[in-house]
Amino acid sequence: MKLLSCLLVGFKWQQRSQLTPNTFYVGGQKGKTSTGFQSQLASSSVSVEDRNEKLSKVLSTAENIGQVGYLASEEDQLLMEEVAKEAIPFSLDKPGRFQLKGEHQLVYSAAEGASSGRVFGNVVGKVSQLFEDDETFYNRVRFGPLEISLRAKREIKNDSTIKVTFLETSFNLFGKTLKKGEVSGGGVWKVKFVGEVEDEKGGKKLVRIMETPSLFILEQDL
Repeated sequence: MKLLSCLLVGFKWQQRSQLTPNTFYVGGQKGKTSTGFQSQLASSSVSVEDRNEKLSKVLSTAENIGQVGYLASEEDQLLMEEVAKEAIPFSLDKPGRFQLKGEHQLVYSAAEGASSGRVFGNVVGKVSQLFEDDETFYNRVRFGPLEISLRAKREIKNDSTIKVTFLETSFNLFGKTLKKGEVSGGGVWKVKFVGEVEDEKGGKKLVRIMETPSLFILEQDL
């Protein structure tokens, strides 16, 4: 149980450097579907090809550097921040209000601790966010049959900012709960980017770029 307590301490999404560009969002109405996103792009000077190019670069850079960004070289971390910054102008309007559902996989985290998926040594778990509804979601880390789940509440503060409050953590092994308890804490997260990328075969992903204030990048297969 001591190990579980250590994991809990690290399982809060936080700190590295922040993205600090002037943020320009694509004009038009808020889009929640692929059709809405394409309509928004059509009414702007941003092309689908440009968007795909920027987002493909974000995902490929994250893949090359690895999920646990804080272990990368300073040069690679700065590269990831710069590539992410270049994608921000291609975001949907009002990214903080975008309706999220289903499971989203972490592809890059600049935060230390279990929230990046790394607990000790070279052991790295699979990290995801699962959205139960508009308010409740779960940050989850899986290490084989072991799952650490942190239940949280999200509150939209404005078009690009959400307030997150941590509520409860649970440790599950082979689907059975070993330990569960209330937790405190939270923070204000900046949603810098939300948008879709389409590959050459027509496969689509929803990509999110956030500051917690660490840089986090997540994707969801559509």
